[in-house]
Formats: sequence, C-alpha cells, structure tokens
Amino acid sequence: MYCLILVLIVALILSSLLVFKNKISKNYIDIGLKVAVIVLFVLGNIRSFLNDNFIWVINGGTYGEIYYEKIDIIQSLLRWGHCLTYVVLPCAVFFKVRTYKNFAVYFCFFVAVFELIFFNQTMEYFLTDSTRAIYAPAWFRYVEYLLELFICLIVPLVIRFVQGHKFDLKNKKEYINFFGLLPLALIIVMPVYLLQSIFGFTDRKMKPLSMENFVWIIIIFVFAAVIYFLFRFKDREKRYSVLVFLSLYLFIHYNSIYLMDLNASRLPFQLCNLGAYLVLIALLIKKQSFFNFVLLANVPGATIAFVAVDVSQGLLSFWNIHFYIEHMWVFIIPILAVALKIFERPKKNAFKHFLIGYTIYFLVCAISGVILNSFFYEENHLFFNKVNYFYMFDNKVASFLPFLAFTRNYAIVLSDYAFYPLYMLLVYALFLMYCLIFNYFYVMFIRIGDDHFRLRQIRINMKIKNGYYEKHKRNIPQLDYEKEGEEQC
Repeated sequence: MYCLILVLIVALILSSLLVFKNKISKNYIDIGLKVAVIVLFVLGNIRSFLNDNFIWVINGGTYGEIYYEKIDIIQSLLRWGHCLTYVVLPCAVFFKVRTYKNFAVYFCFFVAVFELIFFNQTMEYFLTDSTRAIYAPAWFRYVEYLLELFICLIVPLVIRFVQGHKFDLKNKKEYINFFGLLPLALIIVMPVYLLQSIFGFTDRKMKPLSMENFVWIIIIFVFAAVIYFLFRFKDREKRYSVLVFLSLYLFIHYNSIYLMDLNASRLPFQLCNLGAYLVLIALLIKKQSFFNFVLLANVPGATIAFVAVDVSQGLLSFWNIHFYIEHMWVFIIPILAVALKIFERPKKNAFKHFLIGYTIYFLVCAISGVILNSFFYEENHLFFNKVNYFYMFDNKVASFLPFLAFTRNYAIVLSDYAFYPLYMLLVYALFLMYCLIFNYFYVMFIRIGDDHFRLRQIRINMKIKNGYYEKHKRNIPQLDYEKEGEEQC
C-alpha cells in the first residue's frame, strides 16, 4: 500500500517535470536536486540514532552472552547498496562527474527499486525494538524511510530523463570507470554491521603487533596508494570529489555506531572520532588553517591506533569493524588531501594552527569529561556513563606509559568534580611532542616524494626527446597536475 502510493507520487512528479521542463529553469531543478540529496544525507544520519533490530542479525555469533544465528543475505545486500546511495547521490548532484551520475542512475536507482520490493521486511527490522538507540514511534519510522526511498527514486530519474544524462555506450572509459570503480566504492562504504551479518563472529582477535594487526596496516596503505594513483592526474573537481565522497561516508559511518550504543562516552570527543566530522568540515569550508589542525592532529592520532589496537572482541564484530574503518579513513583522507593537491602542504605557520586548535580541543575534553563524569558518579544514569575523553580519566595511557602512573596519585576533588592536573598536563605535552616529531618526518617524506616525481618527469622528457612514444604509438604520460590555483611539486 505504502509502496504503491510512493510509486504513484514519483510517477506524477516525474511526469510533471517532463511536461513542463522547458518552462522550468534549470537552476530550479538543480536547487531542487541539491535540497533533496542534502535531506537524504540528513535522514541517513538521523536514522543512525533510531534503533534497528538488524544489528542482531549475526551469523552464528555471541554478543553480551547471547548467541545469535539469524542470517539475512538479501537484507544485508540491500543495506549495503543503500549505504552507497547516501554518498553517491550527493556527489552525483553537486559534482559534474559522469561516474557518480552513472552510479546514481544505473545502480542506486535499482537498489531503491529492490528496497521497495522488500519494504515490509526492512520495516519489520526497523519497527522491532532492538533495545539500543532511540525507539521512535512507528509512524515516524514509516515517514522517514518512505521519504528516503522517494529521494532515492526521484533523483536518479530526474538526472536521467530531465537532465538527460545517458551512459556513453561508445566510450570504453565509461565502462572501465563504472565496472572498475563501483566494486571499489562498494568495498569502501561497507556498513559497519555487514561482515558480522554475512560471515558471523570469529573468536580470533586482533592484538597489537599481531599478524592481523600488520595485515590491517597493509590494507590501509594499499587503499591510500590505489586511490592516489587512480586520481592523481585527474582534474581538480574529480580529485576533490573523491575526498568528499570518502568524507561523507566517514561521517555517516561514525554516526552508525549509535545504532549499537547511545551514551555520553560515544559522543565524538575522542580525537579520531571527532576527525570523522572535522575532515568533512575542512573539505567543505576549504580553510587551510583549519585543515592544518586536522592534518597534524588526526593523522598522528590515528597512527597511534595502528599499533595500540584498542579492541576486545572477534575480528568481524561490530565495534572492531568500526575501529578499523574509523582510524583507516581518518588517516587516509587528510594525507590524500595534500597528496592530491586539494590543500597546501603544511608550512611554518601550520604548527601554530595545530597548537591553537589542539589546546582548545584539550580544554574542551578536560572540562566536558570532568562535568559528565560528575553526573555518572552522582546519578549512575544509563546515558551518563563514565567518559574517558582523550584518555585523561582512567589508567589507559598510564598502562602504555608506566612512568606516568605516579601522576594518578595527584587528584583534585571538588564536590562531585574530580580531575588529575599533573596527569592531564603530561598527556597534553606528550601528544604535542609526538605531533611535532610526526610533522618533521612527514615533511621529510614529502621531500623524498618530490625527488621521485622530478625523476619521473626527467624520464618522460627523455623518452619524448628520443621519440619513444611516437615509435611505440603510446600516449605521453601527464607530466604534472593542472597548474591553475595549485601549488606545484
């Protein structure tokens, strides 16, 4: 019933747009599409705060001493495709990049069609109390999901039939981009619960400096290298759009953790968690000083997580997958933003920008942590559980750095407010020193990369001079990035 009404509304709107498209300004259509995809992205993040019983579809796994054995492959695949839709449709509307539009029209639209077919199954999960997140009324959930599906259907149809976008059947690159990049995009936007719903849990765990730990680190650098080499010589809009694509996904990925747990400790005060928001903000506002803080704070912070792995469950569990994805993209995106010439490299004033931002961040974490922990001790409320923002409120850092243990003896307690001034100051100073050292080696690494890039240019010029490309009928590789508005190597 609901689906039939939705299809009729979509058909009516599309028909009206086709009949009157010559009388409607293209600017109005563009604005309408932009508003629609922004609403879709907002709805996707709102949905992360609404409980969803699908999180308990665990293929033979135990969580909280309860064994779950349900498998739902169809629903897993539909949600995977829907997650890609959240990210692809904004990029298809805001960027003039054919690949995004092809994804929207020839993949995301059909995902939405299948979601209509399995609408009742999805709503069964969505309406059942998962005992997690927020349980909103049923009418609100119907309206929310139907509005999502409406946007997922109408936007690709408008792009195809009103704006006239077609797949270029005679262009080989169109096929390569679609069938080559679509699997990569799907791997990137994998929902945090996908692997446990398909493969289930495993008792095998990732321990610091274990084989699993090294495999994860290798995967991170492989992803970074693949994206860099695929897009390094594309025009600026394509390079910028791929970073926005990654950042939109990272943003919605972090919010998806509220499906499992919504309390004070999950708020984005940890540096890498906050990075899920900061990298997107930096790309949208395009302010170099703000990006300097993101680069010099979040990248070193994520690097610590590579070797100080903070997970306790099986490799494919919800929280473990969240940990892998979160720290991987918080590390990769700022690095790529510099490597792909979207932002300038850190200069002398970059560390000043970092220091100002870091100090403000540290004070916010210290003050909010003291206040929220006072609520926990006083009320023992489910939301106000104990927080440990920037690892300042328990012995986690001291367990890695035993020489800091003595500082935990110097506490100041005022009524319900407790803090450790010496311990906190040492955490502040140590991370500051670490970021300074990291920045030094990062600059050295950039210089080495510049030397190799210049050698590549010399080799290409020598081959051009010797007639190599003409003789073998090969295209001359691009020597450099476009020069307009960008700092060169």
